[in-house]
Amino acid sequence: MAGLFVWTATLAGTFFAGGLATECFAGLLPPRRRKESAKAPPFVVLMPAHDEARGIAPAASAILAQMRFQDELIVIADNCTDATARIVRDLGATVIERSDPTRQGKGHALDFGRGFLISHRSAHPAKVVIVVDADCIAQPGALSSLAAISAAQDAVVQGAYLMVPSDGAETLVRVSCFAFLVKNLVRQTALDRLAGAALLQGSGMAFPRETFAEMRWRVGSLVEDLDMGLELLLSGRRVIFEREAMLLSPASSREGTAGQRRRWEHGMLQTAMRFVPRLLRAAFRQKRPRLAVIAFDLLLPPTVLLGLVVTAALVLVAMLDGFGAPLLVLAGAATSLAAALLTAWWRHGRMMLPLSALLRIPGYVLWKLPLLAQFVTRRERNWLRTEREP
Repeated sequence: MAGLFVWTATLAGTFFAGGLATECFAGLLPPRRRKESAKAPPFVVLMPAHDEARGIAPAASAILAQMRFQDELIVIADNCTDATARIVRDLGATVIERSDPTRQGKGHALDFGRGFLISHRSAHPAKVVIVVDADCIAQPGALSSLAAISAAQDAVVQGAYLMVPSDGAETLVRVSCFAFLVKNLVRQTALDRLAGAALLQGSGMAFPRETFAEMRWRVGSLVEDLDMGLELLLSGRRVIFEREAMLLSPASSREGTAGQRRRWEHGMLQTAMRFVPRLLRAAFRQKRPRLAVIAFDLLLPPTVLLGLVVTAALVLVAMLDGFGAPLLVLAGAATSLAAALLTAWWRHGRMMLPLSALLRIPGYVLWKLPLLAQFVTRRERNWLRTEREP
């Protein structure tokens, strides 16, 4: 009986650790090259905003700087009580205002924007709709690249959406930003290479206008963007990743980061429970193996939780079986995972996470444990606006 338990723990730990290591190594390979049209078609940027007066000007200005006369920035001032609408209107954006205190959240705002686009007519109608968060700075060329690829591929395109810590950010915030980079850049590149598909991540999403007009946002979801992308994949639509289209968002404070991570990770765990069976069923019944790759990615727990599980498995296997084959197999998978994460850090994360900060990762693990435990004891069920740094 002990032998069965030992091998069960070994195979489970090896499956998840080896799987994440494989994704990380695949994500460090050069990205796919995509053909895009020489010129981006007319596009519109939708920016949902709720009381963003303190920080929306840089985000709106970065977008307006990339626009041509036929492009348009539409800011959805959603239940705002500050000067958000006035600020972006003065900058030159189109502003539509929504007031409905009983229905709050990004999903409601985007659905309102979708309704406006359906009824909106102009001399140069947009062919692509791009969603950008109100605190997100689109890097030069990002918007035209997203629009060109979306039109050329007739696909929904997710750009590389990353968090950037401030110069004085705490180590916990920096480690969280690196974990975000692994998820949003390294693993997205891996999904692109292994499955030719991607997950939607909330900002920097480009949609063919007809696709966007048909969408219905899951307004009750903590991760409505992720859910929408999975629904699109299940329906047969293409969702792809473009890592050269970079969008950067300033990291929140320690307290804001905790709330943000709790919402994202609780939402992702809930989404995995709902969508993994559907993805696997479609993969086998419809002979669409790329959906099985997406399902596997959803099955992988957050990196910190996975590290804790693998460490616990190593201790248990060593105690019950000693220095035998199971321990060697599990240790090999754990070593591969550590090597993959270190390589990702060396390639992409050294600026946001200095070498000295790596020694404080155990503190980050302890900080994350309550957030993960709350999925069982106090699961996040409501959308909350992420706190911005002053």
